[in-house]
Amino acid sequence: MMKVLVVDDEALIALDMVGIVEMAGHSVLGPAFSLDAGFSLLETEVPDVALLDIDVGGRLVWPLARRLVDMGAVPVFISANSAHPELSGEFGGCPFIDKPATPADIDAALAGAWAMTAASAPE
Repeated sequence: MMKVLVVDDEALIALDMVGIVEMAGHSVLGPAFSLDAGFSLLETEVPDVALLDIDVGGRLVWPLARRLVDMGAVPVFISANSAHPELSGEFGGCPFIDKPATPADIDAALAGAWAMTAASAPE
C-alpha cells in the first residue's frame, strides 16, 4: 500500500482521484486544492507518490514536484497540456497522465510510480 498525495485545484477532480486511489487500496494524503496546501501537508507526512495537476490555481507545480523528489516521492503529473518542457527535461522520467484521466490511467500510473519507488529503495 502506498501513501499518495493528491493536488488539484478542481475539487471534483481531486475528490474523484481520491476515490480511485482509495479503491486501489492506497491511503491518501490530502487532497490539497492549492500548492500552499500541498506544501503544508509535506510538513507532517511524506508520501510515496503524488498525483499532481500541473497548473494549480494559476501556479505551476514544479516547486512542489522538486520538493517531493527531494523527499524521495515520485510525482505523477496530470494535465491536458503535455507541452511543458519540464516533462521532457527535469521530470522526463516521471509518469504523465492526460486529462481527463480514467481510473485505469491512474491505476497504471500508480503502478509505474510504485515500481520506481521500489527500484530506488535501499536494499
